[in-house]
Amino acid sequence: MTKTTLAWMAVLGCALGGGALSQESAFERHDVAVATPAYNLQPGDFDGDGDLDLATANQQANSVSILLNDGRGMFIAGATIEGLQRPEALATADVDADGDLDLAIVNAGADNVVLLLNDGNAQFTVGAKTPVGSSPHAIVAVDIDADGDTDWAVSDFGSATVSILANDGSGDYTLVTVVEASPGTERAVVADLDLDGDPDLAVSSFSAATVNVLINDGAGGFTPGAALTVGARQHIAAGGDLDGDGDVDVIVTSSGTGEVMLLDNHEGSLEHDVSVIVPETPWAAVVLDYDGDGDLDVAVADYSGHRVSMLQNDGAGQLEVAFSVAVGQQPHQVVSGDFDGDGTPDLATANDAEATITILLSRRP
Repeated sequence: MTKTTLAWMAVLGCALGGGALSQESAFERHDVAVATPAYNLQPGDFDGDGDLDLATANQQANSVSILLNDGRGMFIAGATIEGLQRPEALATADVDADGDLDLAIVNAGADNVVLLLNDGNAQFTVGAKTPVGSSPHAIVAVDIDADGDTDWAVSDFGSATVSILANDGSGDYTLVTVVEASPGTERAVVADLDLDGDPDLAVSSFSAATVNVLINDGAGGFTPGAALTVGARQHIAAGGDLDGDGDVDVIVTSSGTGEVMLLDNHEGSLEHDVSVIVPETPWAAVVLDYDGDGDLDVAVADYSGHRVSMLQNDGAGQLEVAFSVAVGQQPHQVVSGDFDGDGTPDLATANDAEATITILLSRRP
């Protein structure tokens, strides 16, 4: 692809050509009142009823909250787990192999990862704590050593490292590897970047304007690959095959330059191909096929613009802003899932400056 920069377009109430949906027809907004502003959130079926609930990391309140889905995309308050230490991010997996989803929380104030073990009814017990690097900021689930259980890759913002925590199969975790990255380490994208059958990591950076590729040796060891210099003040990245060539590309947001960048993957080497200028401060990205045309589009949380911008894909990885949808104040995270069970992807945002979660239910025809 040829590197291009696309100007931002705001479309309010009318559709673009080429099958794009209008703002009003694309999503239906619902704001869910919560006890405290959420910094991050993660979908998962925590009560085993077949629909997606939400877990929120509440940095200000030192807690994690569960929001239970009624099956129609409406959420009510569930359990709250208190006594954490600046929880900034969370991930889900059945860590103890009992058939329900547990949570792993990064405690930025204690430099550790704490497990919250689910009893199957969305009630959680605080489990083991595993030390990691300084000021952990993000966590992703990954089976690093191909043994069939879930390990963790933790982005250590303060120490510019990625800590790898290995699962012994029973839910006990050990810090096995610390990999050097770049200052201000942000959330990793997990994908088989070099197409050798095991998961690698692409790690964005808030402070260094670089994306580090960490190549897995198949046994859980990681070797730093090429570091790509892109926009400053990167935040929550995403991955997916945007250009339809069979490998996973990386989407990086940069609040420093106002760009959302597509990094095209070439067998583990990333190349900056497309930049889309988004207003205000693009913060978090998630991939989804919002228009049902068979390729992956990108939803971006605009932190200071208080909206989600939808970047439509032409099928070859060329992106343009199709429309924006207003959400709560300062959306720090955006996630996707079929919350109302209608077979189309919906969105949810964690709003950092108000005590709401915004749910955007797809109304695709």
